[in-house]
Amino acid sequence: MSSGSLFLSYLYVPGHHTSRIERSYASDADAVVLDLEDGVPESKKKYAREVISDVVAGRVAKPTFVRVNSVASGLCADDVLAAAGPALRGLRIPKVGGVDDLRQVSGLLAEIGHPADIHLLIESAAALEQAYPLATAAPAVTMLGLGESDLRVNLGCELDGQTMDAARIRVVMASRAAGLPSPCQSVYAEVRDPEGLRSSCVHGKRLGFLGRMAIHPDQLPIIHQVYRPAPDEIAEAIGICEAADRAGEQDTAVVVSDRQRLVAPPILANARRVLELARALDLLPDLA
Repeated sequence: MSSGSLFLSYLYVPGHHTSRIERSYASDADAVVLDLEDGVPESKKKYAREVISDVVAGRVAKPTFVRVNSVASGLCADDVLAAAGPALRGLRIPKVGGVDDLRQVSGLLAEIGHPADIHLLIESAAALEQAYPLATAAPAVTMLGLGESDLRVNLGCELDGQTMDAARIRVVMASRAAGLPSPCQSVYAEVRDPEGLRSSCVHGKRLGFLGRMAIHPDQLPIIHQVYRPAPDEIAEAIGICEAADRAGEQDTAVVVSDRQRLVAPPILANARRVLELARALDLLPDLA
């Protein structure tokens, strides 16, 4: 579904389930997230760490990220050292408390010379207030995300209410202001509710998210369908860009698409964004 560094789907897999890990690499996910945190019971954390260390020590079929335990848990440093194999693409740091947590993890990666990306998961109001400083605190940070279940409890709000949407928008805006890619939407917990997942993805896309975390392979087709540009959307974007090129050749500022749509600069910018995304996803194989 993706190429290069653009991923529309990340599949979480508990680190202590070796069979699920094997199946995750055969799934349609763009990237795999091996979990050491909430998906692993306390009694299995040491074993999960050993399993994940073995996985990232060898070759993997998909870009591989590891969600470690939080810095506050006291387990994070050992998790990072175990996960920092040659196949590790990045770390997801949950329940980040502030910039000091990030500095501890980035400092440890620097000590061992590992170039892993860092994703920061905001799961409290205090961390949300630091979204932009967190996004800009280290070059290794490539994504902000929300841990919506914990954040919802901390905020005392509904998961689908305006307060959570405000938090989501805050993360989208902080990411873009910091020059990071649009963030990836948090997981949808109801695995047996495909229409609910679709509706939630459509809503997330409207808020400015790009792609989504998944907890089951069955969620991946819907995530891809919603977040990749539709053929009609791509065709319209091509028409807008071609009209802009013709206007430039004719030394006119007035741009009219082949669908007789007057094209203002923001519309042209959005069309170019759509085509950039389509190219990154190999949806424009015949275009330069």
